[in-house]
Amino acid sequence: MMNKPSPSLPLARPFMLIVILVLTVGSFGLYFFPAWTVERWPWTLPPFHTRFLGAVYLSEFAAVLILLLTNRWAPARLSLPVAVSFTFIVSAASFMHLDQWDFTRRTVWLWFILYVVSLFISAFLFWHYRREPENASPTSPLWRNILIGQAILYGLYGVGLLLAPEMLGSFWPWKIDAFHGNLYSSVFISGALGNLMLARVAARIEYLTLGLSQFALGFFAILGLFIVDAQVHRVDWANPGVYLWLGMFAVLTFVGSGLIVKARSR
Repeated sequence: MMNKPSPSLPLARPFMLIVILVLTVGSFGLYFFPAWTVERWPWTLPPFHTRFLGAVYLSEFAAVLILLLTNRWAPARLSLPVAVSFTFIVSAASFMHLDQWDFTRRTVWLWFILYVVSLFISAFLFWHYRREPENASPTSPLWRNILIGQAILYGLYGVGLLLAPEMLGSFWPWKIDAFHGNLYSSVFISGALGNLMLARVAARIEYLTLGLSQFALGFFAILGLFIVDAQVHRVDWANPGVYLWLGMFAVLTFVGSGLIVKARSR
């Protein structure tokens, strides 16, 4: 049986237009034009961090673009809580490491303003529309187990990266300091929340949103590692930790692909 369309969200579209413009600069700039973007970034970004952050923002770009084009409660039911989680953790990590910032730079102030304002607007929109009907179908047992399993594994890792960033980031192919480890914890914790949101019920567009977002993160993170290492030759390919890192993002790519296929088959 086909689900009825979800209610539209008139208050969300202006906000999503602004977000998609910011993400376009952040995602495509960091990933495809890193030399130009790094000069204007709020803090110093080494090459591996640059491409990885670009992959993170490409993942966000995919989810926000779908929400902007549909402008409905599904997929906002998924995207808004994930956005609240992501912006809250990034904002908290930014305030936790004030020594990282040069507040004489305008881009630093812009960073804090964008994230704090986005946090409150995303939270307001989710609260405002929270009682809208889900118009979703129960998730199959197979996918429920996959989504919950992913949520547990990546959620626990994200919490660990928040609490002990240098220890739990020690196996990454490049050096992770406390600041970047805390920032990157937002990716795993927010992704885990997205998986949990769809473990009970999900609409087709929500499978597509999570699938594209997860695929983009995994695929572009792995591709970015190879691109940067081809330039700087700093990855120790004899280190087993490198393959653990690759496996983490390969799983995201594989499961994301499966979610996209599931969305298309419904």
